[in-house]
Amino acid sequence: MDPTIVTNILDSMSDCLVVIDGDGDVLYANKNTQEILGYSFEDLKGKGLGLLFFVRDENYDFNQILINAVWNKTVKDYSEVDYYHPEGLKKRLVVTTSYMRELDEENSRFIGFIMIFRDITEVFMLRQKEKKLLEDRDRIASGKVRSLNRLAMGVAHEIRNPVVMIGGFATRLMKGSNISEEAKSYVKNILEGTQRLELIVEEVQNCANLPDIELITGPITEVILESIQDLESDAAKRNIHITFHKLESTYGRSRFDPRLIKIAVNNLLRNAVDFSSDGSIVEVFLHESEHETIVGVKDYGVGIQDSDREFVFDPFFSTKVHGSGMGLVVTEKIVHEHGGRIQFDSIPGKGSIFRMCLPNGDHCDDNRLFELWTK
Repeated sequence: MDPTIVTNILDSMSDCLVVIDGDGDVLYANKNTQEILGYSFEDLKGKGLGLLFFVRDENYDFNQILINAVWNKTVKDYSEVDYYHPEGLKKRLVVTTSYMRELDEENSRFIGFIMIFRDITEVFMLRQKEKKLLEDRDRIASGKVRSLNRLAMGVAHEIRNPVVMIGGFATRLMKGSNISEEAKSYVKNILEGTQRLELIVEEVQNCANLPDIELITGPITEVILESIQDLESDAAKRNIHITFHKLESTYGRSRFDPRLIKIAVNNLLRNAVDFSSDGSIVEVFLHESEHETIVGVKDYGVGIQDSDREFVFDPFFSTKVHGSGMGLVVTEKIVHEHGGRIQFDSIPGKGSIFRMCLPNGDHCDDNRLFELWTK
């Protein structure tokens, strides 16, 4: 092939390519070397690696890759390092090194190295911003959980005793022989109100008293099926059918707390059934991979109004006639305890889907969580 054509091809690369012989002398560098490393082929050929790079202490990690290749004769398929450009810019580079050999009829002879440098500064900065956002979100979620625990303990302590007293006195009044029918109706309303308060106190206390998380590694399908079975009888009273779908579940081993996840799935299913119309269906989805487990619950009910979306996970917010609003709060708390994420999509009048992502490794893939089952 014409050497000019080869040179044009190499110069058209977006990456920087440098060819170094076994003694550390630069044999070739393409055009983009000037942009990424700040030196042209003439600079590298005339002064060499030592004078241009090794005198700069801030590029220690970068220089170490050159040293490993030239002097230690070791190469790496992928290295990610900071690089301080001669113009003062700090870049993030991916460096790939490989051996260069001359082939003959008998064997191959080592003659040098090929080094490719890719500038990923913009991608790296976006990754750092995303990491910071995730850390901020986790910090906010942790603060919310701590505040919720304090609120729950305060509510349970301060409200339970007065409620019990009011209910007790109202019951005694109802049993009185001289009470009028009008008074009885008032007392009945008091008793119904105290029963509702007692239920709220119980749910708040249950939230505060969730057991400590104990993770296991194993199949999560059985827990989900148990939750479906728990809700099937209530759903059947309104001719609502609950279906279960396994999606792309080739891994089959999740990292989770069976007790807590059952509570979380029960809450999502109860919500889905309550907001579904008679005769409709509720769908439960499961996706398992090596890195994450995603559980989704989808209904075709009334959906969530746009004005209510920001309050969905707030304590005591509920659009149910008899709801306390604590179910989704508990579910969010459980998912957070697993180091996971919970998201929802909803179309008013058409239904909602809630998705829990539980990490089997270090973190969940938020994009995957968002994309699954949005139809």
